[in-house]
Amino acid sequence: FCFAFANTVGDSHSTASTAMDRERSQIIYALVIRNQKVVLAEYTALAGNFQQATMQILQKLESSIEWKSYIYGDYAFHYIVDQTSNLWFVCMAERALMRRVPFAFLQAVQETFMQKYTKEQVESAIAYGMQSDFRDELQHLLERYNSPDVDRVAAMMTKVQHINDHLMESIDKIMERQEKIELLVSRSQVLSESASSFRRDAEQLRRLVWWGNVKKVLIMGLIVVLVILVIAMLSCGITFSKCR
Repeated sequence: FCFAFANTVGDSHSTASTAMDRERSQIIYALVIRNQKVVLAEYTALAGNFQQATMQILQKLESSIEWKSYIYGDYAFHYIVDQTSNLWFVCMAERALMRRVPFAFLQAVQETFMQKYTKEQVESAIAYGMQSDFRDELQHLLERYNSPDVDRVAAMMTKVQHINDHLMESIDKIMERQEKIELLVSRSQVLSESASSFRRDAEQLRRLVWWGNVKKVLIMGLIVVLVILVIAMLSCGITFSKCR
């Protein structure tokens, strides 16, 4: 698996907030998923293959009444499973953030989601069925729990004082022996521009290759014509008088 992440250029508030928060550990990505398969809503301030990578990892995890955390390198995956609805509340965070803030965040996401939607809505929802109206909730909560407001964060943390910050397992334990995860995180804010530039460069390269091939064909054709002309001149003379 290859995880590639990069910041996108968002609204001015999100961009400024991201710039201010870079030196602190952050929650990077959050999603609500049903039965480990159907993503109902997700949010990240970054861009990359978050969903694909997280989905691959989720397939290896087991439903549990315990709040679980798995680490890999500098990152950690945390999740809470609502057993009655089989909803998974998942986030990816920097490992240095430990467990309390991510689980305080996930608990807030769970409470907000369960208050907003009925069991019937959850069971009948299609993929991304809640994305349009719950994405903003995820964004608000993620920014709130990534906030540097120490007093407010301390108040929110009272609900998760029982969490052991060090109770995190290595994700290597649940992976196949042949499998390898590579986490690549880029803080660049030019992903979309880079993608556009890549497409432009690819198109220019395609045109250059095409023109190169055309030039080769024209040169080969010219050489063939010159060879024929030389042979004809040798046989018929420069003025072709011998062949008349």
